[in-house]
Formats: sequence, structure tokens, C-alpha cells
Amino acid sequence: MTIVLRSLVVRSGDTALVDGVDLRLAPGSRTALVGASGAGKSLTCAALAGTVPDGLSVSGSLTVEADDAGSVAGSAVDSISDPVADSPAGSRDGAGGAEGTNLLGLPAAQRPRNCRIALACQDHSTALHPLIPVGRQIALAARAGGAGPGSSRQLAQEMLRAVGLDAELGQRVPGRLSGGQRQRAALALALAARPDVLIADEPTTALDVLARAEILDLLSRLTAARNVAEAADEADGTHGADNADGAGGADSVRAERAPALLLITHDLPAAAICENVVVLHDGAIIEQGPTTRVLSHPEHPVTVAMCEAASEETIDGALTAVGASATRLGREGGAVSAGLAA
Repeated sequence: MTIVLRSLVVRSGDTALVDGVDLRLAPGSRTALVGASGAGKSLTCAALAGTVPDGLSVSGSLTVEADDAGSVAGSAVDSISDPVADSPAGSRDGAGGAEGTNLLGLPAAQRPRNCRIALACQDHSTALHPLIPVGRQIALAARAGGAGPGSSRQLAQEMLRAVGLDAELGQRVPGRLSGGQRQRAALALALAARPDVLIADEPTTALDVLARAEILDLLSRLTAARNVAEAADEADGTHGADNADGAGGADSVRAERAPALLLITHDLPAAAICENVVVLHDGAIIEQGPTTRVLSHPEHPVTVAMCEAASEETIDGALTAVGASATRLGREGGAVSAGLAA
């Protein structure tokens, strides 16, 4: 299923804070939404996620479109564990499918299963309950996505391993984790309910260059891996049936598609993990297209200024430092960085 946002307008009284934004988020795609502070990025996210603040009006449409069987050839499939697809409760689409229905303005809890949009907040502390062990929180999110008690616990362990954390850390409350560990746990929490779209809102804010590269690599891997177990095995250095704890069986629970990634950032080098970039300014789209073209040869003066401001910064060195190359990410990150440095 592809999530399609058309002609989004968010108003405060007579003032348009977001004006005419269109996005198409296909399974396995990666889109960077970039712009300076106040450009309208977070409000666009809130409209997608169904969390627009009170006092603001929203218009436009948010619909779900069916994909052809081969429409995502070459993109990852079976990205995250799907305890619903093989369960008596039915398939992911289930009753109340969203095809053709305008879901914009509906709270997330009222949306059907085939329009799940997860938001990984900029401040990870707002996503995690301070008194509940993180593994329990991830399992509860999996239950909300339709998992049973047993499979939700297994999924929680897989998700922790997939984001590079030991499963044993799931027994700790957030206060007993480091800041980087809490950020990874928040990503695991966002992915646990099998979203169709993962919105990562400024995930590299306040991180040092190595931590930033690790998070970018993690986002790329989690939205490209065939399933959570595979990503967890990759993080552990194990593979499938060789997994000693047996928790990572790829056939235990299945998923239909890799989630789309919408990366919200003002950090242009971070956009290199995405194949497409959309540039916002004063609530409107001023430029969009393939990341390599837009960032290497920007056309709009605002995009040009942003690229010039980032011209001496590159993510290549940081990615290399953590053992992740642009080739592994499957993106032309080197070309983008070269364009920024030109």
C-alpha cells in the first residue's frame, strides 16, 4: 500500500502554516523532507501522523492506494515482523480498509490497519514511559499492532536486537539506559506496530558525528532489511538458522512490505540515505526530486543557500568510521556529498 498526501494545508486562523504539500510514500521508499526551522516540516509530520495540535485546521487528502505486485521490485520486502498476517484475526488490510477514503484529520487510533504511520520523535524521552521497562513497552506496541502475547514478546526481543541493543536491556527502565540507547529503543518502539510509514523527526539532533552516522545507518538498514530477524542477525553478526537463541526465525512472523521512511531534517548530508528529497520553505514545497540531483545541482535560491551552508560537511567519513559505506546503504551518498562539497 502506498500512502498519498495531496494538497495539505494547515492553517492557524487565516494564516497558512503549510500550503499545498504533496507526498507519495511507497513501500520501501526513502524520502527526506528538509528545510530550515519553521519551514513546516513538523506540522506536515503531525498531519500525516494524525497529531495536529488543537487550534489548527487541516485540509487536503490522505489516502491509501493499492500497489501492483511488481511495483516495488528492487525494494526491500518483509521488513518487519507481522504477527497479524497469519493470525486468525485476519490480514493487515482487514476490515475497514482505507483505500479511497480520506483519512486526513483522523486521529491515529481511528485509522485502519493499512494506514499505520509511526513517529519517532526528536525528543526520545517523550516516547518512552519512565517507569516501564523498554522491552515491555515495545511488546505493548506490538500488541496494539495485533500480535499475541507470545509473539509480542518475541518481537520485542527481535526489535531490540535489530536496533543494535542486547535483548537483556529490555528489562531496564529508560533511566537506566544511555541517551543513545534510549534513542534506539524509541526507534524499536516506533517499528513494533508494523507501520506502513516511519517518520523520523530530526533523529540526528544533538548527536556527535559518529552517533549520527550510526543512527542514519540504522534507519537505512531497518527500512531495507527483509525482516526484523534478518536485521537483528545482521546486527549480531549471525544469520537465520544459525541464531543461537532461536528468536530470530524469519518464518516465525511475516510482513508484507518494507515501511516507507520519511526523514525530517535540516541536516542536508543526512538526506544522503534517501533517494528523494523534498525541500520546504515557508510551508510550501520549493524543490523536489532525486537526492543526488537536487543537492548536487540545486535550482531554487533557498536550496542553493542551504547547500552552500553545508558545503564543508559530509557524512562519508562518519559512515566509514562505523563500517557503513554508501554502497551498503544502497544510495548514492558519495555523489551527494561530492555535490555538496563542490
